[in-house]
Amino acid sequence: MVNVLIGNKNTAELDILCQNLANDKDYRIENVTTGKDTVTMYLKTNPDILVLDNSLSDMTIEDIINRLSSNPVESKKCNTILTLPKTYNIRMNKYAKINEVIYKPFVETELTNAIKTIAIDYNTPDLEVGEIDWLLQSLNFNCLSSGYKYIKKAITYCYYRPEELEFLNTILKYLAYEFNTTEAQVRDSMNGCIRTFNSVSEYDCPPELFRILHNNGYKLSLKDFLQRIVFYLIRIKKKGRIF
Repeated sequence: MVNVLIGNKNTAELDILCQNLANDKDYRIENVTTGKDTVTMYLKTNPDILVLDNSLSDMTIEDIINRLSSNPVESKKCNTILTLPKTYNIRMNKYAKINEVIYKPFVETELTNAIKTIAIDYNTPDLEVGEIDWLLQSLNFNCLSSGYKYIKKAITYCYYRPEELEFLNTILKYLAYEFNTTEAQVRDSMNGCIRTFNSVSEYDCPPELFRILHNNGYKLSLKDFLQRIVFYLIRIKKKGRIF
């Protein structure tokens, strides 16, 4: 599923774009009509693609991109399409987030095709029911342990937002909020699961996953474990189901 956020208050242009993508099950569309809402919704939903129009009166395109680029990870995420009048001048080389500029009036399919081109890199197949449970239990995780639900939720969360793997504290805060508990409780429970995992030497998991997690016999930290299993999932899911 590719998540697309559109910042545009021109309803006619919105209708054209939404109509072209609405029937495609691979896309989830959200649209906002102000610069402030664009920034807020982007940071809240972490879309794969941002389509940004110059019609937003409260903030300039440059201001919006600068706000989003204040995050070092986001600044390198080249996922923004600008829709601009031909008279609008912007220094493309100044903003790494800009993938393409489409000048108006654009051909009906031009913007849709640009979105689909970028989507190739972001189209992460949805996880199916039971896949993470099967994977964790093949690694001898105890589904009744206190940390199991946190590990499972963290993998799901990061699968769709792999850039968050750089920030373990952000993941812990998210889990604490989701389960209405403390970050310390989440961290301790998850580390307990990882300690148990590190103490076992034989697993009933796919050989490729074993090689990824084996780490030459060294114990994995919680962050290392999440990074390795999430990137394994992303890679293997693009080939189909994991079991």
